[in-house]
Amino acid sequence: MHNVLVIDDDTFVLTLVRDILQTAGYGVVTVQTPSEAFNMSVDGISAILCDYNMPGMTGADVLTAMRELQNCHVPFIFLTGHEELDDILPVAIRYGAELLPKPIQPVELVRLLVKQLASVAA
Repeated sequence: MHNVLVIDDDTFVLTLVRDILQTAGYGVVTVQTPSEAFNMSVDGISAILCDYNMPGMTGADVLTAMRELQNCHVPFIFLTGHEELDDILPVAIRYGAELLPKPIQPVELVRLLVKQLASVAA
């Protein structure tokens, strides 16, 4: 089973994403802050879904820290309601991350996650 880490400061989004992913057969770990994610082991995590706009750190900061400081190279998907993509796209392209706009569409979330996980397996 693939385990997915979801980082979002909004408990409604965490619950929604957890329910979608569990229904699709994934194990899910949820945290509300980047610091919680950094304080846990990412061993056994197959992918990370992360909100872009959070207090204290952006999703771009989280992605950069995961890749460069934690040496974590699992698929990464930004969950974003952010309208201006100019600050997201450079880091997404640099690290091979995907963008999933909010409001989250369950079918699109699962499709994008399957695509990302398949690209790692290939």
